[in-house]
Amino acid sequence: MLDFNDYMQLNRKEYDKQSVERNFYKVQSILGSTNANNTIVSITIRLKGKADWITANNVANGFEFRVSRKFWGRKSRYGKLPMVFSIESSRKWDKDHIHGLIHIRDLKRPYTEQEIINTTKETALSFDEVNKRDPDAVIIRTFPFCEDKTKQLGNSIHYLCKTSTKHYNPLIRKLFPINKPPN
Repeated sequence: MLDFNDYMQLNRKEYDKQSVERNFYKVQSILGSTNANNTIVSITIRLKGKADWITANNVANGFEFRVSRKFWGRKSRYGKLPMVFSIESSRKWDKDHIHGLIHIRDLKRPYTEQEIINTTKETALSFDEVNKRDPDAVIIRTFPFCEDKTKQLGNSIHYLCKTSTKHYNPLIRKLFPINKPPN
């Protein structure tokens, strides 16, 4: 497991060390044990319009199902790829956006790194809430699921958790029931 003390940023404004640390270790437990043979996909999805938390939450939930289905096929009926999403508000854009880490493992067939990127981007752009005309609507990068000199893994995990406070947990997602139309 990565040590939080190597990544904390106490000089950040409104930085709640305890909340960020708790979520840092939570993300690691969700993603599982590191393995240099596996890939991590880091993704940022910017939503169109004045997206709110509920819209971002629904996109994150739907993305989890769709991308697991693409990479795992029928196996996704029984489980999902290990992934974590952070819903973050931005004062500049005045809308919520999503950051995520996806642990790509146990695939139904071998994929190249470019195929993983293309499949993930295509899945993200399949949502109506994502602006397909914006070239920066989906930003993706991949790297091995292990820590190296550049500390990509630890920094990416910290980036998901950096806005955690006692009153706001960016990792919380909820499944809302689908409202059925009246008969």
